[in-house]
Amino acid sequence: MIKYIPTSLTAGNLLCGFLSIMIADFYWGPILLLGCFLFDSFDGVLARKLNAQSDFGKQMDSLADVISFGAAPAYYYSLISPDPGDRLVTMLACGMIVLAGTIRLAKFNISPSKPYFMGLPIPANAVFYIGIMIAFYNKNEMITNFFSSKVNYVGTSLFLSAMMLSFGLRMFSTKGMTKNWRDNIYQYIMFALTFVIVIRYGFASVSLLVLAYIFLSIINTLTSRAKEKVLN
Repeated sequence: MIKYIPTSLTAGNLLCGFLSIMIADFYWGPILLLGCFLFDSFDGVLARKLNAQSDFGKQMDSLADVISFGAAPAYYYSLISPDPGDRLVTMLACGMIVLAGTIRLAKFNISPSKPYFMGLPIPANAVFYIGIMIAFYNKNEMITNFFSSKVNYVGTSLFLSAMMLSFGLRMFSTKGMTKNWRDNIYQYIMFALTFVIVIRYGFASVSLLVLAYIFLSIINTLTSRAKEKVLN
């Protein structure tokens, strides 16, 4: 029975994601999706602690993530469409979120483990859209005004989807941190930016932090490749 304990947490992730779609509420939706993050974080940890890792658990985890971090954010994004009557615009923007997220998860399942993420992780992508939901619920003018434009609405979705599929992009993570502080410089910058952005931008800060993470990772990728060329 022990091997089913991590899977039950994965099921909790799946159910929270599905229920967030059912209620379609900009207050409870983000809360349920944050619950998805908790279940998604602890199922892997528990599986390793209990030595209950399995191919079944890995596949179920990805299937749950498609719902919680792909379909659910895409659905909420459809609710803030600047022109609900223009279904083509809404379907293009939201469809790309689900499609890119699913491709990314499939790629992740067959890729070897590395100290960094190859492209934008689907949970980080979901955080961006959760941030938008929070901003809209709290009537943040900067976010609501930005997404009143069809170009910004579609362009944002396409950009983030492209980042998920940019497998050559090295997205730094805490699992790649070492004892040498020079190796952790981007993590430290991200920690510092978090305080500045939260204080400065309030409810818009969640989504802006994801963008900051992307641009720091682009710089990290370019500098890493430059160093590798010098060494070679």
